[in-house]
Amino acid sequence: MTERFILALTNGFVLLLALIIQIIMPKTTRKNILFGVKVPENIMYDEEAVALRKKFIKNNLLIGIPTLFILSFLLYRFPKPIYPVIIVFIYLGILFLIYLKFNSKVKELKKVKGWDENGQKIVVVDMKYSRDKSKLGIISPLWFLIPLVLVLFNFILGITLYPTLPDRIPTHWNFQGEITTYSNKSYGVVLILPIVQLLMLGILYFSYWTIGRTKQQINPNNPEDSLKKNIIFRKAWSIYLFIITLLIILLFTSLNLLSYGIFFKTIKVVNILSWIILGFSIIGAIILSVKIGQGGERLKLKDNEELEGIYARDDDYLWKLGNTIYYNPEDSSIFVEKRYGVGWTVNVGRPLGMLFMILPFIIVIVILIIVARL
Repeated sequence: MTERFILALTNGFVLLLALIIQIIMPKTTRKNILFGVKVPENIMYDEEAVALRKKFIKNNLLIGIPTLFILSFLLYRFPKPIYPVIIVFIYLGILFLIYLKFNSKVKELKKVKGWDENGQKIVVVDMKYSRDKSKLGIISPLWFLIPLVLVLFNFILGITLYPTLPDRIPTHWNFQGEITTYSNKSYGVVLILPIVQLLMLGILYFSYWTIGRTKQQINPNNPEDSLKKNIIFRKAWSIYLFIITLLIILLFTSLNLLSYGIFFKTIKVVNILSWIILGFSIIGAIILSVKIGQGGERLKLKDNEELEGIYARDDDYLWKLGNTIYYNPEDSSIFVEKRYGVGWTVNVGRPLGMLFMILPFIIVIVILIIVARL
C-alpha cells in the first residue's frame, strides 16, 4: 500500500469514528436532554421524540457516509500534510449542522407543546460536595507521579547520552518504518520529545483536575442516587484519563528510545503501541459513555422512590449555539457538564472560562502554521 493510501485510510477511519460518536450521542446524554434541549424525562418516550431520534440516525448515515468517502478520496488525490486536519474540521462541521437541525426542531416542539411548563421546578445543590469536591469522585493526583517520573527519565537520559549520540539523529519515519528525516544533533532536537511529553502531561493533568472541580448537577427527583452516580461517573473518567496519560507517555518514551538508537531498532514497536492506545481510547470512551452516561445517568443503583412532578430548572436560555456553549456570568463555576453528550465544558460567561474556550483554537492555529511551513 502506498503512503497516500494509508493516509487516506487512516483519515477515513477518524471520520467514521466521528460519525459513530455522533450517532450514539443521544444515548449517552442525560435522560431529560433531547438534542441539547431540556425536557421532562417522560417526553423521551413520546412518539415524536422517538421518531426524531430515528430520523437523526438516518440523516447522519445518508449524509455522513457519502461525505466520508468524498473527503477521503480528495485526501488521496491531494495528500498535503495540512489537509487531514482541515478535512476533519470540515466533517465535524457537517455533523454539527445535522445536530443543529434537530436541536432546532426540538426547541420548536417544546414551545408548541408546552413541554416543561407544568410541575414544580427546583434546583438541588449538594453543599458537602461543593466543599469537598477536590476529594470526591476522582482518583488521587499522586497517580500522575508515575508518568511524571517517566518524563523526567527521558530528560535525564537525553542529557546523559548527548555526548555519545551521532551527529545526525533520526526524527521521522514513514509507514514502512524507514527513516525519512535526519536532524543535526542539538539539545533542542535531543530533548524535543521529552518537552512534548511534559506539555502533554500538563494538558492531560489539567483535564483530570477539571473533573473534580466541575459543577455538580443533581436530579431533583432523586438527589441521593444522583449524587452517588455522579461520583462514580467522575471516578471512572478520572481512571480512564490516567490510563490514557500513562499510555501516551509510554508511547513517546518508546519513540524517544528509538530516536536514540537504544532498545528499539524499528518503528514497529511504536506503531503497535500506537494502535493499542487508539483502540483503548476509542473502545474505553464508548463503553464508559454508553454504560455510565453523562453524570452517571445510565447507572442502576438501588431502587429508591422518585418524586413526581418535579423538574430541574429550565436553563436553556443559558446555552448558546445549539445548546453547546454555556454562558452565565452569574455562575461562579468555570467548568460545567456538557449539555449534549458526555464530558465537560467551560462557562464562557466568566473571563477565565472564555480563555479556556479559545486557547485550544489558538494552539490548533499555531500548529497548522508550523505544519504549513514544513
